[in-house]
Amino acid sequence: MVRTLLLVVIGLSIVTPAVGREETQAKGVNPAEIDTRIDLIPKYIWLKGGGGIFTTTLKLDYKISDEFGFNIEAPVIGHARIPAAGLTDTGVGDVFARLRYVHSMGRLSIGGAIETVLPTASHRTLGSGAFQLNLAGLVVYAWSPTVITAFVGKAVQSVHEQSGRTQVQENTARAIQAFILPHGRFLTFDVRYNWETVNRQDRWWEAQVEAGAMLNAQTALSVSFSRKFGDREDRGAISTTLKRFF
Repeated sequence: MVRTLLLVVIGLSIVTPAVGREETQAKGVNPAEIDTRIDLIPKYIWLKGGGGIFTTTLKLDYKISDEFGFNIEAPVIGHARIPAAGLTDTGVGDVFARLRYVHSMGRLSIGGAIETVLPTASHRTLGSGAFQLNLAGLVVYAWSPTVITAFVGKAVQSVHEQSGRTQVQENTARAIQAFILPHGRFLTFDVRYNWETVNRQDRWWEAQVEAGAMLNAQTALSVSFSRKFGDREDRGAISTTLKRFF
């Protein structure tokens, strides 16, 4: 994985020569930033028991003010192949909508978000099957313009489950370390600890590393690798994110 990440960084440096000649600042890296953009995020997860899940997610962020923002995301294409269960499903996923608030106090920023989830997934394998109302809190500290640390806490709670689906009640504690590199490049490390308080009461970790660069002043491209450990262990995941800023 480290070798692959190095190849990605080298590749990004090759495809962004125009940006490299300027001191273009990387956008969308600081979790405290609120901006207007569209993201396209294809992702593939290798499942532990064989098979995998592929999704392509569209996400729209809209800046209401310097402190408020709104975003909505939806997996518009999903494909799950789980040989152990004899399942092969293709369709759409759940829709997520969030209202964000971030207040800056110099180097320190604090914020929160309220999120609703609509169970629009066309198959059980592609969504939770539950309406959710979720809350999140955020603390971000900028050690310098190029080194940023963030902590996120999130509580997920279903308020109504579709027929035959189970209640959703999960919590996440997350730490993010971001490095903004010269010429519009960036590198982030993301660690999450998750625990479920109903059903099987699963507990699992997730680690992710992401490398990216600005292709031009309005467009960013990144590649990330992640893996889950514990009760929901997988064999790893890879995703790319294309961001267009307005």
